[in-house]
Amino acid sequence: MSIKTTVMKTVKWLFGGAGLVIVVGVLVAYMTFRASLPTLDGRIITSEVQQDILVERDKNGNATLTAGNRLDLAYATGFIHAQERFFQIDLSRRMAAGELSELFGPLALKMDQKNRMHRFRTRAKTAILELSDSNRALLKKYVAGINDGLKGLDSKPFEYWLLQQEPQPWTEEDSYLVIYSMFFALQSGTINTEWQRYYLEDSLDPRLVKFLLPNKTEWDAPLQPDAEPWTPQEIPSATVLKNHPTELAMITGEEADVPGSNNWAVSGKITKNGAAILSNDMHLGIRAPATWFRLRLKLSDDSLDISGVSLPGTPLIIVGSNGSVAWGYTNSFVDTSDMVDLKINPDFDQQYMTPEGYKDFVVYDEEIKVKDAAPVRLKVRETIWGPVIEADNGKLFALKWVAHQPQAVNMGLIRMETVKTVADAMRLAPGNGIPAQNAMLADVEGNIGWIHFGALPKRKPGNYERAGDWSDGTLGWTGWLNFDERPKVFNPANDRLWSANSRVVSGADYANVGDGGADIGARQKQIRDDLMRLGTGLVEKDLYAIQLDNRAVFWDRWQQQLLLVLNSSNDGRLQPFITAVKNWGGRAAKSSVGFRLVENYRKSVYRGLTTFLTGPCTVKFKSCNYNIATHQMDSPFWRLVDQRPIGWLPAEFKDDWQAFFEQRALAAWAPVVSGEVALADYTWGAENRSLIRHPLSQSVPLLSYLTDMRPAMQDGARGKMPHIAGNSFGQSERIVVSPGHEKDGIMNMPAGQSGHPLSPYYGAGHEDWLTGKMTPFLPGDTKWSLQIAPER
Repeated sequence: MSIKTTVMKTVKWLFGGAGLVIVVGVLVAYMTFRASLPTLDGRIITSEVQQDILVERDKNGNATLTAGNRLDLAYATGFIHAQERFFQIDLSRRMAAGELSELFGPLALKMDQKNRMHRFRTRAKTAILELSDSNRALLKKYVAGINDGLKGLDSKPFEYWLLQQEPQPWTEEDSYLVIYSMFFALQSGTINTEWQRYYLEDSLDPRLVKFLLPNKTEWDAPLQPDAEPWTPQEIPSATVLKNHPTELAMITGEEADVPGSNNWAVSGKITKNGAAILSNDMHLGIRAPATWFRLRLKLSDDSLDISGVSLPGTPLIIVGSNGSVAWGYTNSFVDTSDMVDLKINPDFDQQYMTPEGYKDFVVYDEEIKVKDAAPVRLKVRETIWGPVIEADNGKLFALKWVAHQPQAVNMGLIRMETVKTVADAMRLAPGNGIPAQNAMLADVEGNIGWIHFGALPKRKPGNYERAGDWSDGTLGWTGWLNFDERPKVFNPANDRLWSANSRVVSGADYANVGDGGADIGARQKQIRDDLMRLGTGLVEKDLYAIQLDNRAVFWDRWQQQLLLVLNSSNDGRLQPFITAVKNWGGRAAKSSVGFRLVENYRKSVYRGLTTFLTGPCTVKFKSCNYNIATHQMDSPFWRLVDQRPIGWLPAEFKDDWQAFFEQRALAAWAPVVSGEVALADYTWGAENRSLIRHPLSQSVPLLSYLTDMRPAMQDGARGKMPHIAGNSFGQSERIVVSPGHEKDGIMNMPAGQSGHPLSPYYGAGHEDWLTGKMTPFLPGDTKWSLQIAPER
């Protein structure tokens, strides 16, 4: 045999052996991956339950749990939450507790240090002690279900293999931490708003600050009419801008997403079935899998049958219908926090002034565990009002926040499972321990109501819009608003209710709950107007259509203003855009070139005005961000755009507003102006593509092909219209339901039920959500059936 033949055989053997090793490796990885799939069929025996439980799933994984008692339902809920979503609930508890670094290493340390300041794990342990015996027992049983569900997997969830970590058991306080994570998602913006308003006030002329931070705008559509109609703000003298930049520098940053929602209800007087109808779509960051988990809970004696969405990591239905009452939420943006201006002892900087004299800071030594690194120590200083926060200028404040109080989180929502009327549900509002929400309620008798769910502070008289000095006892909290003290609306004469994260109340009620950075009222106003156009004999699809309303009402005046600018311009570079802007279609449609031109022009004008008007603030405070200080900026900005006052532009423009507008348009459309993108390809959908990803998919090569949803062009916009749709932000569920008529209800949800990409229903229902297809509120026919039985 020749040397050449021997060498070739050796090479083939090596390649063949290497190929076999690769195949075996892939096969082992695949089988390990599959081993963490949930158990869908069969029978499980456990000492934790008293009676048989039936777990049914339809083709999309939507679950129906039937048991003989409520504790067994709690166990089964925990079991399926763990089997389907353990990694996701682990992220939620770790984010709230400031423990992500233990999984991800130094990459997550900055976030952990920020969140650990709140010491939510310790607060959760304290708050749990306030639970009734029955609710504590239910929580314990849910925790047992989670831990058994995790242990019941043949392999740990695949994410832990990728991270080379072991999942840690679930505890009672972990479920509270999941709720605290929602406080971060929904209420931390209120804290940031107050910070930013402090920065603006400390660096800008007071007259300018007042102009930039309006309390009311022309877009408001509250449920309670204002005693006095809105009037346009007076533009201050240009002398308020004497220290502002002379040239327009480029800035980054956009309007902040508003974590919130839409909800509305119509009374039985104008529905076909005589029961009220509720609509709710909650707006959050969207990733794979979904935030929510669709669930139906039933007791075998028919004393309970409740359907809706649960929050994995917690045992209750968050939004849904119990057959008698349906309910849904929008983030309320009432004032649930205050910044306390600390007066430090000039002779000893470890003390601060209180109404009882100087007190020492209480210092907690927190340890943050870090993967592949030494633990990091963090000292947290606390006052009688809350933890200490340091501003960019070194000034110290204390944070007084509802979330830090034991009343903030509890199991109060369990009472919604059996409540029979809207009136009774409204009375439960103060005791529902969740982030403050606009609760929209509808019942089978046709009644509708609105009230705030969650703890709301009762304050001493005074100004709480900005940071204040509480050291003499003049300012402070005195307790919690009870039912009688809360604003509320029950069965309005027009048979319609609505809310969309904007100001809902007026007058004394508005002063009582305060402003926590509410959204501009454009979306809420459009919803109100849509409802008012509806007649009688309404059915679910009539309300669902409003959820997908993408008419660009808010943008109408910007389109007209832009068209005037283009028609008045002598710059040849702008002429090709006139036809597209003129024929924009008036909708945030994915095929529209004109809407994208108008929207990006509007944002470009915003950026230019923000850069100039808040320039001194960004110089003095590195964290200054007007986009967080208010969501009402369109009202003062439009006044400037419409009136074109002298002295309100950087000196480089020489008071030539037309030149400013042209520059902003050219900057906004730079890819088209430069020839990089053809105008015909500059569609709204090309920019507004859905990008819904698994938390690890950007860090692990090729994982995205398994876990991420298909990117797709979308109708809708990131705000200011009912159909909210951004790249990774939008309608986290859509629900329309009439209590007692759940079989006719509608629900769809992005990214599906399962957290496992090899699940037979991974991502199921996502395309229906993406296209707006109406799908049933209740789970469908059973495809998989699992029995959980007691030891006998």
